[in-house]
Amino acid sequence: MPDVDAIVAGAGLAGASAAFALSAGRDVLVLEAERPAAGASRAAAGLVNPLMGRKAKPVWRIGAALDAFEALLSEAGAGALFHRGGVLRPAVEARQVDFFREAAARHPGYAEWLPPEAVHERFPDVVTAGGALLIPRGGAVDVPALVEALLAAARRRGAAVRTGARLVGWSERADAVEARVAAGGATERIAARHVLLAVGQGYPALPALRALGLRGVKGQTLRVQRPPGLGRLLPMSGRGYVVPDGDTLVLGSSYEHDFDDLAPSDEATRQIRQKTAQMLPGVDAAAVLDVQVGVRVYAPGTNLPIVGPLPEHARCWTFTGLGSKGLLTAPLLARALPRYLADPASIPERLRVRRAP
Repeated sequence: MPDVDAIVAGAGLAGASAAFALSAGRDVLVLEAERPAAGASRAAAGLVNPLMGRKAKPVWRIGAALDAFEALLSEAGAGALFHRGGVLRPAVEARQVDFFREAAARHPGYAEWLPPEAVHERFPDVVTAGGALLIPRGGAVDVPALVEALLAAARRRGAAVRTGARLVGWSERADAVEARVAAGGATERIAARHVLLAVGQGYPALPALRALGLRGVKGQTLRVQRPPGLGRLLPMSGRGYVVPDGDTLVLGSSYEHDFDDLAPSDEATRQIRQKTAQMLPGVDAAAVLDVQVGVRVYAPGTNLPIVGPLPEHARCWTFTGLGSKGLLTAPLLARALPRYLADPASIPERLRVRRAP
């Protein structure tokens, strides 16, 4: 008999969301090599923005994604972590005005166009190139705190969470997976009906994940002192992003596709301060209080995560590739995981795991 129903390897946003969802009806063990939210989740500013990119395109299944995010917070008792009130997307170049106007017209339930005079009246410190998109159901959430809350809620349902424990390999048989787990200088074997790999930036250590052709983008965020006299702000996404958090602001982000280490970069700090100052003048002079770095993992050729069994491994699954959309895709897919595990054919074609060509 397996020791547990499911092993979740990784305790970032994906792993914590999956552990919470699965723990409602399964015996779950979470393995985390370092500490919860140690990677990209630690560096995330927590912007909940369902209309992303230069053209404000909606995230996959926008309505269901927002509903799943809010439901996840409520069910885990973490609703207070979500700072509601909206996201402001200042147009940072003249041609973006038409894209944003069109987005507001196409998605009236999710976006509202603010002309320049309305932006100036409501947010006098913000500079735009001709107006802004207001996203009423957006906001910001403390991602590391959310991860901890999800794990705590999973524990209340009976899940176990082990830190300092790394999945190093596995063997699979018809009725179970035998996971090899390194912890405290020793290796033990734990049997489970399923293993879910949600290791994020740890994917290079596992050959089965390397075979998927995943890529990582190094991202840096800054926490700075809020400039004195700054008026009311919403979380903003334009040229970079600015997320208010009490007496501080979180600024981001850098996007490094080629990197040798995860050390913070002075050049990335300079770039982040420079670009965010174009929509909120003065932040480039604010004192830097903290710098965080993480790696966003994505699957080339898709803007969506991937979930499902690994090629030739029916009981060993992965849940990865969240990229910069994790807050609005992880909850949605985590809620579907019990159904996917019971019926892998129900996984949408666009999300399925494929071996890299």
